[in-house]
Amino acid sequence: MTTTTLLLLLITNIEGTWRSYTHADFVNDITGYDSVIALATTGGIAVIIVGHSDIRQIGPITNSEGLPVNRCLCVTCDPNRNLWVGTDGGGLAVVPHCESARAYLYRPADMPLRIRTLLFDGRKLLVGSDQGLYCVDTRGTYLDFEDDLVKHYSAALTPGLLSDRILSLFCQQGYWIGTNRGVTHTDTTFNHWNPYPRPLGDSVRAMAQLGNKLLVATERGICISESTGFRTLVRFPDVKEVFDIAVHDSDILLATSRGLFLVDTSDSNQITVIRESDSRSVLALDGIWLGTGGFEWMGSGLHYLRSGQAWQVHRLGPLAIFDVNDCEISGTGDIFCCHYSNLITHISGNLVSTIVSPLPNAVMARTDSKGRIWFAHFASEGGLSAYDPATGNWERFQWGVSSDWNIIHAFGLGPDDTKWVFNKAGTVVAVDSLGRQMLFTIPELVPPPGGNYEFAFDSKGRAWLGLTVGLEMIDYGNTLHDPSDDVHKLHVSGLLSTDVRSVAVDRDDNVWVATQQGAAVWDGSSFRTYTVENTGSGLLSNNLFRVRVDAANRVWLLSERGLSVLDLVSGKWESFSRQNSRIIPNIQDISGFYTGLSMNSRTDAVVVSTRRGLSVFNQLPKEDTTLADINVFPNPCIIGIHDRVAIGNLPSSSRVMIYTLTGQLLAELVPDPRLGRAVWKPSHLASGVYPFVALTPQGSIVGKIALVNQ
Repeated sequence: MTTTTLLLLLITNIEGTWRSYTHADFVNDITGYDSVIALATTGGIAVIIVGHSDIRQIGPITNSEGLPVNRCLCVTCDPNRNLWVGTDGGGLAVVPHCESARAYLYRPADMPLRIRTLLFDGRKLLVGSDQGLYCVDTRGTYLDFEDDLVKHYSAALTPGLLSDRILSLFCQQGYWIGTNRGVTHTDTTFNHWNPYPRPLGDSVRAMAQLGNKLLVATERGICISESTGFRTLVRFPDVKEVFDIAVHDSDILLATSRGLFLVDTSDSNQITVIRESDSRSVLALDGIWLGTGGFEWMGSGLHYLRSGQAWQVHRLGPLAIFDVNDCEISGTGDIFCCHYSNLITHISGNLVSTIVSPLPNAVMARTDSKGRIWFAHFASEGGLSAYDPATGNWERFQWGVSSDWNIIHAFGLGPDDTKWVFNKAGTVVAVDSLGRQMLFTIPELVPPPGGNYEFAFDSKGRAWLGLTVGLEMIDYGNTLHDPSDDVHKLHVSGLLSTDVRSVAVDRDDNVWVATQQGAAVWDGSSFRTYTVENTGSGLLSNNLFRVRVDAANRVWLLSERGLSVLDLVSGKWESFSRQNSRIIPNIQDISGFYTGLSMNSRTDAVVVSTRRGLSVFNQLPKEDTTLADINVFPNPCIIGIHDRVAIGNLPSSSRVMIYTLTGQLLAELVPDPRLGRAVWKPSHLASGVYPFVALTPQGSIVGKIALVNQ
């Protein structure tokens, strides 16, 4: 068997499942029938089942359940009650049978990426976008996409279509197409097009039916169809941003950014606000259902008014799963998220809650040996706070009520639960578990323009600090409160960028750094760099935000395009991006979209925080293999070229004993269950053959490892 074959046998893909946590209380669109209401939100699709006395929610359905992106702009329902979803940057998706909680992408080559509005008429789906109108003839086989016929109508090729920017669609004796330049009518065969430029205002964002007439809502008011065109029904005293219109009993409901307005059809001059909230979509079924907006990170959710009741509010998701600044997995597997505020998101199993820190602007989180979560705060009234999940109690550590020392630029938890901070005053402070402080004044360090920089620690107790000036090593000789033996040094030469955003240490005390120009590792004497250019397709992007080393000694690098993982034993790279995983995608190209990376060796969970939610990856353990699959690489191991030997494809609960030819036990290894692999680092051994015995639940097998000293 060749060395190449052995290497391929040794490589095991990282497999697992993804779950997304998003903020779904910003509602862009509502559709519904009977007792089922579906909502398109910026955090996915939510489905509401309405009962006599309560409502039940399914979802939000997110990218982890198959949506191409979580930002959904519109939703409609076909005659078989499948949901069709228009997204902002991901095209068209379908949720079968409404309550399936799974989504599927619809023919991406045939659909625009941004879809503003949808309309189903029998077997035909009309799709409104910024590239014109698309008509999908499903032929009545709604979930069989292959036999669909798709036609595209653009303003350049379709006389009568006023604009390619389609804002609304309505079906009444043909199709009405609202654009940013007015409205157009066409018959159901799309053979005859009649434009009505600016019926009242420019943008026709919403349409509804009143009796046998069409209502058209624009930024300047509401007009109603007549035999020869449109006449003004309601003229606004000033311009309003209109999003939706509906008819309830004999009244007109108008959803605007200034609130939900009611227009009395018997006296159109009577227009009143009945709900003072940013109203994005309105549905009149058994009562009034109102989807609200507001700030995207604090949308107001679903408001509803049922007969004989007052307005009620239903929240569609956790308030604080938005604009996540940092994340941390505790020893028990709970997840804590910072949001640059005093709100902390706590995820425990399926329960998502919000806790309130006693200090403002929490930006980083780390877990100590007692299970407490320490938060670093970026505010003059900040400092450090600690939350005990077992008791729900908080404690704080501050440098005065208000001080530059409380503005934490870099943070880390070192040996014996020592808290290390670098503050705006330009001072490194170490606070031990008893609250005693040690100050390190290091002239070459300057405060960066923002927070979220890190400390990491090696097995010798040395602290490594990444800032905008490079990588700083602080060796306090394991005598924290004795400054006489302290040594510090700034490492810059060989770095691709001096802006070291993140630091991590592997099992061999190599120090890994993430920069905006690539990754680098300090091996004790020099930096070795990793970029897109020198790793081929290994690294997704040079613009890196976080680096972590897991229990299997794999290096995880979080970039603007997703996760890249380097296996230090095999040298193999794997990636998790929008194209091959369920990580939350940066569809809007937001700067600094990916913000935090945390992992738990006990649960094999990996958490990625983003500006639009949280992605959790649960790794799957390697399945048991047969004894015949066990292999060794490299074999022979040439000392000076190779520094370790891997025994791969081991079943779970195995042990590996390595001996000399005289029977002396050199090492006993326990394989990593994630990879089914045990790693041996031979040192100070002569050239020769070293037998090993692998004890597995299926039996034992004997092999040999050849060592060659150059």
